[in-house]
Amino acid sequence: MRILVMLAPTNARGTKTAYTKFRKKLVSCGFVMLQAEVYMKVVPNREVARTQLSTLERYAPPTGTVRAFTMTERQFVTGGPDYQERMVGAKKQVDL
Repeated sequence: MRILVMLAPTNARGTKTAYTKFRKKLVSCGFVMLQAEVYMKVVPNREVARTQLSTLERYAPPTGTVRAFTMTERQFVTGGPDYQERMVGAKKQVDL
């Protein structure tokens, strides 16, 4: 099972320090950064996932948005190419 946590800080006063503390708590709990503002952790079962999410609720910053959800390994690894890979190819880069 995997837990994904997505952060969306705001420009409100005190947000930067609150999110810095929250990010440090995520890393100390074993989360790894997938990309900017997205963290992930692999847990063995749903009960451990629930306890991790309740821990994160206590440390969530008062401003901005923190979204967390769990998914199974099968849901995380799709195995097939997505829409962009089918249209452009997996080895190509798309410039916008």
